[in-house]
Amino acid sequence: LVQPPDVTMPPQSPVGKSSGVLTNLAASSLTGVIVSSLSHPIDTLKCRWQVAGKASQARHLLGFARSVLMEEGLLTGLWRPGFLPNVMSMACCIGMRNGLYGCFRDRIGQMGISATGKADKVGPAGMFFAGLCSGATGYVIASPLLQVKTQMQAEAGKIGPDGLYATGVLRGHAPTYQSTFKALTTLVASSSGPGSAMRTLWRGSGVIVARGSALSASQLMAYDEAKTKLKASGLGDSPLVHFTSSVIAAVVGTTCHMPFDVVLTVYQSAHSLGGERYNRYGRHGPLGCALALVQESGPSILFRGWVPAFVRLVPVSVFSFALYEQLRQLFGIGYLD
Repeated sequence: LVQPPDVTMPPQSPVGKSSGVLTNLAASSLTGVIVSSLSHPIDTLKCRWQVAGKASQARHLLGFARSVLMEEGLLTGLWRPGFLPNVMSMACCIGMRNGLYGCFRDRIGQMGISATGKADKVGPAGMFFAGLCSGATGYVIASPLLQVKTQMQAEAGKIGPDGLYATGVLRGHAPTYQSTFKALTTLVASSSGPGSAMRTLWRGSGVIVARGSALSASQLMAYDEAKTKLKASGLGDSPLVHFTSSVIAAVVGTTCHMPFDVVLTVYQSAHSLGGERYNRYGRHGPLGCALALVQESGPSILFRGWVPAFVRLVPVSVFSFALYEQLRQLFGIGYLD
């Protein structure tokens, strides 16, 4: 009998694999820059609403947003505060999260094949763990920028002719930071040595990484699993599948990361706002901050800002995943498997 020709594809070279990973990282980072630039005002609104608490005269989010826009305007009140550190941090976070997700997921899949001998795609648990690892990588690196971004957003307000805030939670005080670079150098200068500087720059990074990892893991797991199920139903790898999967990912991601987001915002802003806020929320670490919030306002406080977070995350999720998928196509590496 004539043996059929061997059609086994040769293994991809390390150079080819590295090129694919770098291309994926580039597509992911560009996605982060574009998405964070467009969604920044909603992110600032969410942060300022969480920090305002009972000090705000507005009883609901829309009233608060209206007062900010009337007193400060869109650019000063919502778009300018923390814009640069937000864009820089999201380029890193989304770049690492999406760019490394496939590597972690596929590696987990290879480990599963070695253990069971089955070549099935990893399930939700493997997807969640892969998103956890890729998300943690990005947020660990970007923690100092995220800290500066949060503090700039929290204290935002209109600055009067005297150089002091005329609105916002620091009304009557001078801005803490004049720029992103000045903020980072000030944090380092306030430390007593290299080790102390690292602790200052990565202050609250545990909550930042936990929040980012929870968001990344839940969002990527929901998107990948929903996309897998929809493709299996015969819809194909199409923009409709990308849209539906990204909306599901927004619901799951918002719910999972909100408690971390609230604690992170209040804890980090307490260090820059000082006074009684620091004594209540900043002195005893992130866990002490969370306990103080729950004792004062009940568990529901941990989901304060869910609506603006969801309103922000839905278009961000839909746009970012769609943009990411199209950039992968444009860069020649195809849609996410």
